[in-house]
Amino acid sequence: MTGGDADPFVHWGRVTLKPVLDFTAGEWRTLHRFFRDRELADWNDARPIRMPEWLFRRVMRDEEKTGERAGFGILDEAGSLIGSAELYDLTPPPPATPTRATLGVMIGRPELWGQGYGREAVQALMLWAFVRREQPLSRVRLTTFGHNRRAQRAFLACGFREVGRSEVPGRTDVNMELTRAEWLTRWAPDTDSA
Repeated sequence: MTGGDADPFVHWGRVTLKPVLDFTAGEWRTLHRFFRDRELADWNDARPIRMPEWLFRRVMRDEEKTGERAGFGILDEAGSLIGSAELYDLTPPPPATPTRATLGVMIGRPELWGQGYGREAVQALMLWAFVRREQPLSRVRLTTFGHNRRAQRAFLACGFREVGRSEVPGRTDVNMELTRAEWLTRWAPDTDSA
């Protein structure tokens, strides 16, 4: 889907991105559980959150409303919440019109890892960022662990390219980015069927 803002959901392949501001109570509980999970936090270079669900929900909603991030739940073909996808570090920050952002994606159910859901979620998020967003972004960047080759392959398949590596204590990070022009050149003909 490419047209208008009438449908706040974004579809690509088997996944649908649902804005976090439209979550049901059950979806908030599921997302909260994902963010409390130690293994998921480790893959995202974060600590599991400790805040109660009501506070987590409030913080996430406030960040959405201020424009600090654009967050979505990833729904599978059955409509179940299986992860999250977001754009954060919007530059320049609101209230200016952002042109760049950092991507974060997480499939919260390990049994679904390696099955293409993350890749489809990234494509849906790029469709939103580069086509459906009221003011499309010009560039999206991300960082992933050097040892996370599965994620790197998925991002490369979505059109991202490596732009450098950085050494941090105990690991190497891979920095990748994708421009709107690059994505549109490769994927624009497919957006009508997405």
